[in-house]
Amino acid sequence: MRAPPLPDVTKLASLYLRTVPEVVALVGNRVYSVFPSQLAPGLSFALVQRVGGPPAVSYPLVVDLALMQLDAYGGPQAAAHELAATVLSALSEWQGEQPDELGNVCGTRIGAKRWQPDETYKPPRPRYVCDFEVTVKPASVAFAR
Repeated sequence: MRAPPLPDVTKLASLYLRTVPEVVALVGNRVYSVFPSQLAPGLSFALVQRVGGPPAVSYPLVVDLALMQLDAYGGPQAAAHELAATVLSALSEWQGEQPDELGNVCGTRIGAKRWQPDETYKPPRPRYVCDFEVTVKPASVAFAR
């Protein structure tokens, strides 16, 4: 029997963060998986992307360990910091079945947080870059207890 496809962790993360009241209070629905093309310069937003990661179990391919990156943009540095801290706090508590059976988050691990203004803007735009890992499996895969 073929294993079901692994969940799209970037989609899971961005959908989850849009449901966290503390994140919504800071950025509304401005949690993206690709860089937005049109956005006012002073608006805070979060960008969540998968940057790598090997499958935690490669045969059968049922568990994935995704290395993720959060870019937390703020108007001033303090807003970028507050957004990064709020998102990381929400991610540290993220686990369980996801809406529409998109997947099951087995756990998260928070990594480094760096102050790294985005120099593609003039003047550089305030940004914190944060690493985190997410372990997921398809919602239909059950493990024996």
